Amino acid sequence: MPWNLLILPLLGGYYLLSRFNKFKFKQQRLDRQRLVFDTILIGTWLLFFSFITRLIVQWASPSLIPFIHGYFPIKTPFIGTTFFSFLIAVLITEIGNLTFCRDPKRQIEKAIKVVGNELELLLRSSFKDAKLLEFTLDTDKFYIAWVKELPIPTVSNYIRVIPVFSGYRDVQKKLIFTTHYLDVYSEYVEEVKFQSLYELDVDLIITLDNLVTVSYFDIEMYERFNRPSADLKP
Repeated sequence: MPWNLLILPLLGGYYLLSRFNKFKFKQQRLDRQRLVFDTILIGTWLLFFSFITRLIVQWASPSLIPFIHGYFPIKTPFIGTTFFSFLIAVLITEIGNLTFCRDPKRQIEKAIKVVGNELELLLRSSFKDAKLLEFTLDTDKFYIAWVKELPIPTVSNYIRVIPVFSGYRDVQKKLIFTTHYLDVYSEYVEEVKFQSLYELDVDLIITLDNLVTVSYFDIEMYERFNRPSADLKP
């Protein structure tokens, strides 16, 4: 087999890793050396499968491969086998994206679970379990919110949230609440203008460059830690 034909299974491996929803969000997190290694590995498996398919076809119908080869404009030996390896990658990718991997958000969640950093894992927990998070910005402004959309690992530089409370931190870094969004949300829902919060256009975009801290927020625990001194037992 001419060595230049190996570019086709390698292209198939790269296409699979970069376009297939099951793999691409994980690969975006890994370094280039790992991407090259995985491309070669998957390309090798694609080529191996193509050779096995070729042997089966030759055994079942010896005249079929020469017949198909006659229609190729390039008459190089094994051009059909290597082209078939690339075609397999395209078919797996496109069919998979239309069937069992058609939900990119679910695949992003899985990718974060496997290769996510501490911040991404925190956001995933809020998104999956509807836990409130407290976001403090470099301007001392803070938001307490639910995560509405998970960012693509290492690609998206923003977080999309639904704010619940907001305010600022004073000189002692204590939370000073100024806005209660839930009261407004509940009024809209009671007026039957919207069925759920996700229908309201209240999304807030927070860029990662402006974030100082992110943590879970539990209102009951916050009130326990911030009771007046007179209420505390000696």
